[in-house]
Amino acid sequence: MPEHAFLSKTERPYIDVILNDGTYHHFTPRVLNVLLESRRVHKFKRSAGWATVGVDPVRTKKVAPVNGRFSGPDRRMTTH
Repeated sequence: MPEHAFLSKTERPYIDVILNDGTYHHFTPRVLNVLLESRRVHKFKRSAGWATVGVDPVRTKKVAPVNGRFSGPDRRMTTH
C-alpha cells in the first residue's frame, strides 16, 4: 500500500488555508499552528468545513501569565 494512501485514512497530511492576504495554500498541521499563532490565517478547512479565525473557535497555545501570576479577576471569592 502506498504511504500516501495510508496517511489519507489516518491523518490529513495537508490542510487547505487562506491567509490574510487572500492567498490559498496547503500546509501541514504544524505549519498551520505557527501561522495561527502569528495571526496570519484568515480561514482553514476542517473536516466539517471552513473555519474562520476570529469567528469560529480555534485552538491555540495559551499565553503564559505575566510573571507567572494570573492577572484576571479572582472568582473564588464571589458569593452567590
